[in-house]
Amino acid sequence: FAGTTFRGWFRKHRRAETRSGVLPGVAGQRGKVVYFHGCSTNYYELRVGQAAVDVLEHNGFEVILARQNCCGLPLISNGDFDAARSYHRGNVSKLYPFVAAGYPIVGTSTSCTLTLKEEAPEILSLHDDRTRAVAENTYDIFEFLRLLHERGELRTDFKPIERTLPYHAPCQLRAHRVGQPVLDVLGLVPGLRLAESQADCCGIAGTYGLKREKYQIAMDVGAGLFEFVRQSGSDMVLCDSETCRWQITHATGVASEHPIETLRRAYGLRSAE
Repeated sequence: FAGTTFRGWFRKHRRAETRSGVLPGVAGQRGKVVYFHGCSTNYYELRVGQAAVDVLEHNGFEVILARQNCCGLPLISNGDFDAARSYHRGNVSKLYPFVAAGYPIVGTSTSCTLTLKEEAPEILSLHDDRTRAVAENTYDIFEFLRLLHERGELRTDFKPIERTLPYHAPCQLRAHRVGQPVLDVLGLVPGLRLAESQADCCGIAGTYGLKREKYQIAMDVGAGLFEFVRQSGSDMVLCDSETCRWQITHATGVASEHPIETLRRAYGLRSAE
């Protein structure tokens, strides 16, 4: 666990902005976005949430941190559908007022955003209008940033990053069926080259590979990806999914980061606090 939660950091961050007189999002007047951070960012990887906030604010948005439950995917994966249904209904009740006000929901966990978009509504048979509205207005963060770029609204004041980094698009991102938004957006950064993995899966499959009896299966499934990372010779690998990042680092010893952290660095924004 991290020493503090992301939500705790965000409260301090917003107070600091208020004291300094620097209001988030004023420069671009782009409006507001709701950030769905998920459990891993809140408890383990604060830096991912910090990077997301920095990038969104740099692009002129005020970031809103709505109250939120776990997305419920671990419960779905392990068959506790009643609890998962309760979690998802809770999230819809918390998020829908923002959607109704016209604010998009943006997430950095491919699993969380896919659950909000598709997996919970489909698997749990939740098809009411509010659930549908939340699903239709949820975006993975690079999907959202690419949409901004297509509209001519993404800031491209990038500093060069002269290096080649291996990148693995996780299963849960491919299931969004949105193409390759990370390659599209990071491809705008001068000097940065991404070597895309052709591996199918890291093997972790959420909580599957964490189970003792499934551990070796998970390692075998991910073997091709792990070899790709080792052969790259890089000291860093990029991946959108938290459990994939952890699995890759566990198997290879190579550090991993979310692509949003790379994008923040390209913008020359501050390091994680």
